Amino acid sequence: MIEDTTQEMHNDAQAALHALQAGAERSGPGARSARLAQDDELADFLCKAQDEIVWEAKRLLAQRVAE
Repeated sequence: MIEDTTQEMHNDAQAALHALQAGAERSGPGARSARLAQDDELADFLCKAQDEIVWEAKRLLAQRVAE
């Protein structure tokens, strides 16, 4: 029973990381819109946040899969 719960929590964590990564990867249109609106500060922020979130989500996901 405890083992099932642990596996379920592990799967939930992986699903959350996949969702986070997918969401970050879809933030490109927002950055493009900001760039078109000549709001370079916002566009740069969105691009940087996207890169950091995708990288960290991939790192954490690889770590969880290896466990």
